[in-house]
Amino acid sequence: MPVHTPGPSVAKSYVGVAPEAAAAACRRWYQAYGEPLYNYLRFHVASPDIAEDLTAEVFLRALRKFDRFDPSAGSPRPWLFRIAHNALRDHQRQAKRRPTLSLGSMRDLRCEAPSPEERLLWEEEVAGVLAAVAELPPKDREIIGLCYGSELPISEAGEILGLRDSAARTRLWRALARLRKLLAHE
Repeated sequence: MPVHTPGPSVAKSYVGVAPEAAAAACRRWYQAYGEPLYNYLRFHVASPDIAEDLTAEVFLRALRKFDRFDPSAGSPRPWLFRIAHNALRDHQRQAKRRPTLSLGSMRDLRCEAPSPEERLLWEEEVAGVLAAVAELPPKDREIIGLCYGSELPISEAGEILGLRDSAARTRLWRALARLRKLLAHE
């Protein structure tokens, strides 16, 4: 998978950029790409809170590594999604080392208020789809997460994964076929 490595032009691009200018650029990027990044991360993690934390981590990393972004390479979107991909991997590695306890398992902290029926049905359906997605191989989860969780065009998802458009389309088509098969067996 080809990875964008900063070359000499990057060092020239943002050398001497004031921290305020970098922060302003990151704010613009957050407004433009924050929601798709959150959706991508939310697709892969168990709770909205974790997805929000990871989204914040993406922009913190982008700000810290602002000088590594090469504006001549195009939109910052693929660069930010690579950062998100790495933040997600770091989170998953950490989660394996540190088991968590859900608040729902702590009876005295749990709210027992009933939910509307439609909300329950929706949550069950989403849980079923996410459970089926979790059974897919990582490459399938990745392409589905980028295309559907983040609503990226297949071409951008392919760019992030280092695939040509045709290879990305084929990977997505096969991943969706495997997902349909898993959902049919529920």
